[in-house]
Amino acid sequence: VKFKESNVDEFLTEWEIPNKSGIICAGLACVDMQLLSATGTGGEAIDTFAGEKSMGGGSVSMACKTLARLCHVDPLDDTYMQVPPPVVSSVVPLCKVGFDNTGTKLISLLEDTGVTCRNVDIRFMRNARNRDPDATTSLAVLPIYKDGRRGCFFDAASNATFDASEMVEMIEDLANNSAEHTFGAFMFGYPHLLPKMQGEALAHVFSKARNIMQDGGIIVLDLNGVPENRVQTPFGSLCSPSMLRSDPVLGPALSHVDILHMNEDEMANLTGVKFEGDSHLDTRALSSAASLFLKCGVAVVAVTRGKLGCFIKCNGEDRFASSKFLPSTWINKQMSVDAAWLPQDTVINSNGAGDSFTSGLLVAAMLRHTGLDITAMDNSSPAQSPLERDTTPVELDLSMESLDSLSVGSGPSTSNKKVTPYSLYMREKYTALKSQSSDDKKTIFLKCHEMWENETEEIKLMYGRKCKEEAEIRKPTPDTPTAKNVSLSFFSHDATKSLPSSRNLHLANQPMNLETAAQFASLVAARHIDMSTREMSYLNINRIREQSTASPHGLEEI
Repeated sequence: VKFKESNVDEFLTEWEIPNKSGIICAGLACVDMQLLSATGTGGEAIDTFAGEKSMGGGSVSMACKTLARLCHVDPLDDTYMQVPPPVVSSVVPLCKVGFDNTGTKLISLLEDTGVTCRNVDIRFMRNARNRDPDATTSLAVLPIYKDGRRGCFFDAASNATFDASEMVEMIEDLANNSAEHTFGAFMFGYPHLLPKMQGEALAHVFSKARNIMQDGGIIVLDLNGVPENRVQTPFGSLCSPSMLRSDPVLGPALSHVDILHMNEDEMANLTGVKFEGDSHLDTRALSSAASLFLKCGVAVVAVTRGKLGCFIKCNGEDRFASSKFLPSTWINKQMSVDAAWLPQDTVINSNGAGDSFTSGLLVAAMLRHTGLDITAMDNSSPAQSPLERDTTPVELDLSMESLDSLSVGSGPSTSNKKVTPYSLYMREKYTALKSQSSDDKKTIFLKCHEMWENETEEIKLMYGRKCKEEAEIRKPTPDTPTAKNVSLSFFSHDATKSLPSSRNLHLANQPMNLETAAQFASLVAARHIDMSTREMSYLNINRIREQSTASPHGLEEI
């Protein structure tokens, strides 16, 4: 494959991570030897599998794979590929590998995850091998069963000796030798499987990582390998916050964590929460259990629930004030979101599903609107909308005067007039209809009304959800800029190079709302577990963003 370097300053995007901030992926890593289409449930019987495929495994590898392939545009084609502008400008894996063949293979596999966007930097983990030349690299053998289940045989190897001092040395090496990049997030995975990076040692690592990131960045902790029945509570009750704070693995580190991810089983093992299979009761139980972590200082708790989707609960304004990169619109929010839909016959591989969800949620938290309305510029696709469930009847604005206020890229209205789904629809179609109808307002209205009536219910609901986002954007929040004080300089393109009429200062710097972010993360995870998209070297986030407007069915597995 040949590559053509692209000038990232030439592209325009509605959503971007400010200052081109990179992400550090740290913690457990190994080579996953996957046994595909495995049969059986164990025991002495001879089970079968259909081929073997090795890939980078563990939190570091799975996060790198997800983050590195997110891009703003598609490559040109399969034979002469453009290097598309990445969403995450630099992805840096920090893990322990040996000089053995498995270590060399893992380094190569990690580097290959950035083949499309050229954004994975393996220098620091490679340099760190000299600190323990006798280390052997971790290996996992994973039967991937035909029904999507997976098994795991794990040799911890280098992960068993990976300690906080080694991680801190890598962090300092990164800080001293990466002047060309700023970093906005530090993702750490699987402390329960890293015996020398737990408790106070883990808190020390987080403190050092916070110091090298812009404005302190975002600290993300992704759990795996939590032992069953870790907490014993009387009569099946929840544990207390003090019990969590005294947890030998997590306790001292929890106050440093901005986003904490776990699945339902891990939540139960840590808190003693019980799930009854009733949607309402289980949501209440999740909320109570998540509150325990919030009381320990965590800012955002995200719980993936397989086919039931995910649950996210956020802390209050005081906690968010200490992590400037977190969206202030998430403060005190709680959200349950259905999982993304996959066709019934989809072949799935659930290995790494939680890592990809967590990576998607982190990116969603970091993205900010650039103030550009790309739809208004090229009129090529429906406007991007948030996920907001709204089943209220659509109220049509039938007045001819409504056309007078329409302008390309006008974005959220600043008038006191109520914005309706139909008026938003008309705003987007106005430019094309104006040229087609010779600026005849009556003709424009009649055509637009006919188009609206022929739209599907899903499209109409999408515009209803967009109305809600406009209403939310108008509300003042602690870090919401106004047209008077907004700074656009931290985005990669120069504001003067774009069309002034298409830049909306009411949208600039706005984050995704929590529900949209959760749906975005679920869609990223869906692309990871779907075997038809799992090995794609790139994912265009604009398409994922469009699809995050609605997904009514359940994801097969997270």
